[in-house]
Amino acid sequence: MRKLKPTKKIKSKSQIKSQLKITACYITKNEENNLPRSINSLKSQVDEIVIVDTGSTDQTIEVAKTFGAKVLNCEWTNDFSKPRNMALDNATGDWILFLDADEFFSKETAKNIRPLIEKADKEHKEGILVNLINIDVDRQNKVLDTTYLLRAFRNFEGYKYVGRIHEELHRADNTTLTELSLVPTEILTLYHTGYSTAINADKARRNLKMLLAELELTDQPERIYGYIAQCYNGLKDYINAEKYAIKDINGGRRDTTFASSSYRILLNILAREPRRIVDRIKYSAKAVKDFPETPEFHAEHAECLIIERKFPEAIAEMETALKAYANYDGLEPMLFNNTMAKMAKERLEVWKADYARMKGNK
Repeated sequence: MRKLKPTKKIKSKSQIKSQLKITACYITKNEENNLPRSINSLKSQVDEIVIVDTGSTDQTIEVAKTFGAKVLNCEWTNDFSKPRNMALDNATGDWILFLDADEFFSKETAKNIRPLIEKADKEHKEGILVNLINIDVDRQNKVLDTTYLLRAFRNFEGYKYVGRIHEELHRADNTTLTELSLVPTEILTLYHTGYSTAINADKARRNLKMLLAELELTDQPERIYGYIAQCYNGLKDYINAEKYAIKDINGGRRDTTFASSSYRILLNILAREPRRIVDRIKYSAKAVKDFPETPEFHAEHAECLIIERKFPEAIAEMETALKAYANYDGLEPMLFNNTMAKMAKERLEVWKADYARMKGNK
């Protein structure tokens, strides 16, 4: 997704409409508390709302109907793609805005939804990547991480979701969308509360069950290794988290959002065990190679090298980390921040001084 290279022309200029019809889509189950906030954040920007419910026992359907939504029912079969594709089949808009019920746009930026979609349409884009911010409402809306996700796309015949969980949107020829617009957070901010403390473990257990079932059936297991590692890590099963993170890493960098997740999981696990410094150096070096734009991987590799007293290499890596931080323009979530940059500069000065003394004593 970093390449964002055009593969084909979508429409001629004469085909572009002056007023696009936009459909908002959701799949739901017992979302009566989340759904109103989400719909309220976008309703002024869309022309149609399609909701596919998978068996709610609360007031979700009634709430949806108060917003004038078209509500459809889909039997739940442990397959997220099935209801998502039902929503696509019933959406009549030129573009689709597909959100989860626990996602919502900020009040300050929601007004930009339609202009952004119209701009993407004129530029012949297939979809729009939005920076989603995961927040923990149980800890005063603490920001957990951010990642770019496909949330708006053309309503083209043949587009469909694939995968029982962590599903991906594919074209009719089973390729992923590549001609995408990237929207900065300050232009459009999307929040997600689905990984808050109170529900994180339950979601991890649910997802893991579905992922392991898919693993038995899929002919593309490499697509879900990283997701399985995330689930085991969330459940604090670090042995299996490491196992599947390595499987994912060994396949090389994937063209998907948060592709670096398995590296982060594995390096955190290895950092808990000082005796495994050789493995930590090995995988931090691979992280740097596969994600050269990500500053924290350079900093992590530098910290590994300094343990081995490799001063020149460690100093060079930390300098690279600081440069990458100052000039970051990647899609991967960046966890490096101002505080970490300040600490890195302090560490760098200490290392340089120690190295100078070491050379002077020779």
